[in-house]
Amino acid sequence: MPVSDAFARILAAERARFNACAAEAARRTPGFDTGVFAAFLQSGVDGVVAAVADAVPERAATVAEAAYDVALSLVAQRLVGPQARSRLVERAWLESFPACARQIAEAPGEVLGALSNAALYMGSAPELRGGEWLGSLQTLAGGAETASQLLMLGKVLAWRAGAAHFRDGALAVASALPESLALAAVGAAPGSSWVQVQAHLAADPWWSPEWGEDGVPPQHKAQGKRIGDFSGFGGIFRQPPEIRANANGFWVKSGDRYSLLIADIRGAVLHRASREEYEQPPFPGTAQTLPRIRDNRIEMVYGDIELDLPAEGLALACNGHTAAVTSPYSYAIRVFPLQ
Repeated sequence: MPVSDAFARILAAERARFNACAAEAARRTPGFDTGVFAAFLQSGVDGVVAAVADAVPERAATVAEAAYDVALSLVAQRLVGPQARSRLVERAWLESFPACARQIAEAPGEVLGALSNAALYMGSAPELRGGEWLGSLQTLAGGAETASQLLMLGKVLAWRAGAAHFRDGALAVASALPESLALAAVGAAPGSSWVQVQAHLAADPWWSPEWGEDGVPPQHKAQGKRIGDFSGFGGIFRQPPEIRANANGFWVKSGDRYSLLIADIRGAVLHRASREEYEQPPFPGTAQTLPRIRDNRIEMVYGDIELDLPAEGLALACNGHTAAVTSPYSYAIRVFPLQ
């Protein structure tokens, strides 16, 4: 498959430099796959260079050089091609990066490197909705006025696509975006007040602007989120987990492995933690009315939630905004909003 005229001209003009860089990469990296590299130049790099040549033609050669170098690194680390664990990085270059042509032209090495790393992360775990992140980035990138704003947008969209632990940072950087872009990035209606939307989001991790001022309906709250499952079936836990609340989430113990669970309306993620962290004194629930377990139901202020678990051994932990339930008969943790 031939490359675009713009990229072909740049490759021809800088052939000696490009060939030397590829040869050096092959020398330093045993097993460097030149076939995968050539294919990625055609499928990924070319689209980015062609888009920049259309949008900011005077920057096309600079972008091509930076993209070539980033591509060498991705291939050397087997982050693209048949041996890559996830196809999301390749998809990002093919589907979303051309929509970021103006911002890439401003700072090509920084933007291509940062967004490639973001795509790698968003494709690293099933609880992260990488395809959603890509689609949102492609749709909203045009509203970012600078390369810096594009990277901020990427972080907000990563939170919205399941990276619950990005929440505080995402809300902070969203305030630096144009108001219309910030609203779109968090899913708020055009014309909403960002100050009000941000205040709602900061106050309640389970509030979502898509539902309006009345908030998330009870039937949706009762669905909660489920995370974990048995490691033998692709999950993370070797033994049914135990939990202890902290201010931001929950410490989790499964056998001799410890984790930190962070959850909000956008997603639920697990990070490694230590035994010492798990054994800290539990966080006292601060909700005005804490839920109770009765049989196999949780009695919430917005209604009872019936669990698909035996009543025996159910355990409940709460922090200021979230309830988490475990069972000796399940390898999953179920989390629900308190209010």
